[in-house]
Amino acid sequence: MRDPLAEWLLAVVMEWSQEDVARERPILQAMAAYKYDEYQQFSPGMRFVESLALWLSQFKTVSEKNIAYDFVKNKVVFCSSAEMNHLVGMAYPDHIRPILLRRAALAAGISAWQVAKVAQSLAFVTLQRSCLFLGLSDGARIDIFRRHNNRDLSHEQVYPIYEISAGRGEVLISKLRASLSDLSASDAANAKFTTVVLMDDFSASGVSYLRKESDSYDGKIAKFFNYIGDPKNDVSKLIDLQETEFYVLLYMATKQAKAYLEENLAEMASAKGVKCSIVVVDTLGSEIQLAAGQNEPIEPLIDAYYDDVIEDEHTKKGGSDLKYGFAKCGLPLILSHNTPNNSLALLWAETDKVRALFPRVTRHSKRL
Repeated sequence: MRDPLAEWLLAVVMEWSQEDVARERPILQAMAAYKYDEYQQFSPGMRFVESLALWLSQFKTVSEKNIAYDFVKNKVVFCSSAEMNHLVGMAYPDHIRPILLRRAALAAGISAWQVAKVAQSLAFVTLQRSCLFLGLSDGARIDIFRRHNNRDLSHEQVYPIYEISAGRGEVLISKLRASLSDLSASDAANAKFTTVVLMDDFSASGVSYLRKESDSYDGKIAKFFNYIGDPKNDVSKLIDLQETEFYVLLYMATKQAKAYLEENLAEMASAKGVKCSIVVVDTLGSEIQLAAGQNEPIEPLIDAYYDDVIEDEHTKKGGSDLKYGFAKCGLPLILSHNTPNNSLALLWAETDKVRALFPRVTRHSKRL
């Protein structure tokens, strides 16, 4: 739909006067042009203003429409591709490299404040090359990560998935040993990775990464540790479990997810006798989250325009319905490539009964 027609439709839906249109049009045009038109899950030909008009049309009264419109204009947080790529670019030099520098300084007996001296030491160069980066999902943006760090990191130490085939594992370890041999590192012929960084773009609750069920752990991180702890699995040959430090690196996470993962990673690591920490590039403050009972104007709409058909066995792991998103995270957050299911269902749920502003593509096969 052409922009003027979409703006006219929105004005009709909202019952705006000419003065209202003149006031709101520049704001909407700026929102659309700067960020919202880039949302990747709009249907072909759809843009933000048209989607907004159609979404607002489902509300029954002008009062409800104004509440919903004000919420989108003032509360929704949209993370663009450029912003996410910036976080990817910061991840290694600003967060992981300083950790490696401190470890290398300790190993080499150099004062940590002598950064240039540490960075030129064999201890650091060896430690840096012995660091393996693995994606936990497509959101890890491994291609962007590699391009940002091609001067410091080898292509053969950055891999897009954490499920590594036997043949690929042999390549990674042989390339590591060849590189360390070129650096004249000691015992290069038997070297293994001493640091593993598991990377992903976003977490709101942390539950999909790690959760305790009965006496065992489940989730992506638990699955990875099961691989490397199994001598029959070829992935275990990449490392010596007790000699390796593990980091879960998230480009963006809520305080809720960070606290949850810190607690559960510490518990799991202690049980397995390993070292594992959480590193977050950008932490979202709890002030943006919504919860039932806060008397927010949008709350009655969250309840009234909800269809429980979007719930399934996967979402029930969050312990609640999805009115306030998975695990009641209550986020008004939109990522440019998709909307997290931790965000308010009012924003992303598309069924026969409700319309989405930012339609979400789910990983699971259930059709709504």
